[in-house]
This record gives sequence, C-alpha cells and structure tokens, in this order.
Amino acid sequence: MKIHHSILGAALILFAGCATSHAQEAPHKKLQAASVEILLNGRLVGSGCVASASNDKDKLEILSPTFGRHPVTVLARDRGHDLLLLALPKRAEAYPHLAVAVAAPRVGERVWLHGAPVFRHHITLPGTIARANTTFEFYDGAFREIQHIAALAPMGTSGGPWVNTRGELIGVQSAAMSINQNHQGIAYAAPWAAVRALLKNPRTVESATMNAAVEEIWGQSPEFIGKLPKGTRGLVVRHVQSKGTAATAGLKEWDIITAINGKPIERTDNLMHRIRAKRPGQSIKLRVTDRIGKNPRTLTVKLVPIK
Repeated sequence: MKIHHSILGAALILFAGCATSHAQEAPHKKLQAASVEILLNGRLVGSGCVASASNDKDKLEILSPTFGRHPVTVLARDRGHDLLLLALPKRAEAYPHLAVAVAAPRVGERVWLHGAPVFRHHITLPGTIARANTTFEFYDGAFREIQHIAALAPMGTSGGPWVNTRGELIGVQSAAMSINQNHQGIAYAAPWAAVRALLKNPRTVESATMNAAVEEIWGQSPEFIGKLPKGTRGLVVRHVQSKGTAATAGLKEWDIITAINGKPIERTDNLMHRIRAKRPGQSIKLRVTDRIGKNPRTLTVKLVPIK
C-alpha cells in the first residue's frame, strides 16, 4: 500500500500521436499511450517505443491526475535501452517525483511495476528480479539491453516505473517475452544503470546494430542441428532486415556466424557486447557458413545506429 501511494503523484500517462491537447479534436490521429514517471527537475523517463514514430514535440503530451494535461519535449533518446527522456513545462512549484535507487537491484529482489494496463489506471503489479546481470533481447527490429524480471507486464505498462521496496526507481518497463502473443511471465525493463546514465548526461545515445538478429544453436530444432557438422559452434542468423547493412554485406537468413573479428562466438550476449563496444559507422568482420555449416566466408559489416 505504501509503495503504491508513493508512486501515484509521479506516475503519468504519455500520449503520442495527438496533434492537439484534446484527443477528440483530432479523430484521424491514432493515439498511443504509455506510462512515464517524473524524476528530478521536471524530467520524465519512459519507454521510447510509444514515441518512436514521433519527433515533433507538439505531438507528445502527459496526463496527470493532479496537475492535468501538458505538452512535453524530448530531451534525449537511448534506443539501445528503449529509453526516452522528456521535460515538463517549467513551473515555480517542484513536481512530485521518484528517487532513483543508489544501486542496481539484486537477483531475487522483490520489485513493483506501476502502469495503466489495458487502459486501467494506477495499477501496481509485483515482480522479482530474475537475472543477476543485464542481457539482450531482440524486439522492434533491434537488440536492446534489458533486465529480466519475473512478472506479468500487460499492454499499457510500457514506460512504467519498476521500483524497489523503498519506492526507488530501479528500471523502466519496456517489453515482455511472448510466444505467439502469449505472455511467458518474463518482463523486459530498461536497466537501472542506463536510466542513471541518461539522467546524468541527457543526450541522445546512438547504439550500433547490424540490422539482423541471432539465435543460439542449442535453441534450434533437432532437424536443423542434425544437418550441421558435429561440434559446430556459432550463432544462427535470423530476421535479416531487407536492404539493411547485414543483408548488403551478404549475410543471409539461417547463416551461421562462427567468429567475430577473428574470435569464436556462440553466445548472443558475447556477440552483442562486441557490437556495442563499436560506434555506428565502424565495421566488424564475421566468419560465416551456410545453414548446414558449409561454404565458409568472411563478411565485413558496417554498423549503423538503431532507428
């Protein structure tokens, strides 16, 4: 009860795609809504997915039960963590706000998500930190670095605050693990460290991508694995973006990446850490085979920023 009420004043609804301050005045616009939360100095942090299609500051608004509806401006984006930093209009009186935790949450720690699932207001949901370290998940066309939380996070909670037992922000809800649109009980949150970094240095962060996903070999079907030479190690290429940088370099769906920059690779996280260590515009060299482990070749892939 105490945690729920401590969040209420600082948790707002963000609307994207509305051209005026009243939705009924723009019936041709498709409204998207998500949660955001106020931090210090009237700055808000939330998920970038809802506002990703809009760059016009007059198309983003927040709705508060205490101080009404107001336009907000975009200060910075971090698409590698699905984060958006916004600013409220300046006013003499300080806005209510959440404090950011002083340390990252620990695996097994109890946490809570506040949001508006399926257009129901002010719902607080429980969760548990499910992994000691951050990891990478592929959604909305790119890998994002996230924190796994064991929880149900319904539609409408994106951008909502994850808080600890002291009501301090430890992450921002982004997405969830699903199979055939069925929730698997794992939520994805933009991690504590990324939120702190964006607040400390409010500038847009460009993260590198190769416009393709990968999956680990052990997760493939027995039929697929059975066609590979015994002992094959690597990552299976999936979701190659048409005309993207990986496709341009010659990478194909179901190819197998066996090395990056001359070093063997078989874990998704290892590949992504090496890609994120690069800047957009730099290149990586991939050693690749076809889907049955034959026809090895070396490709140079120029990295580009996540869009």
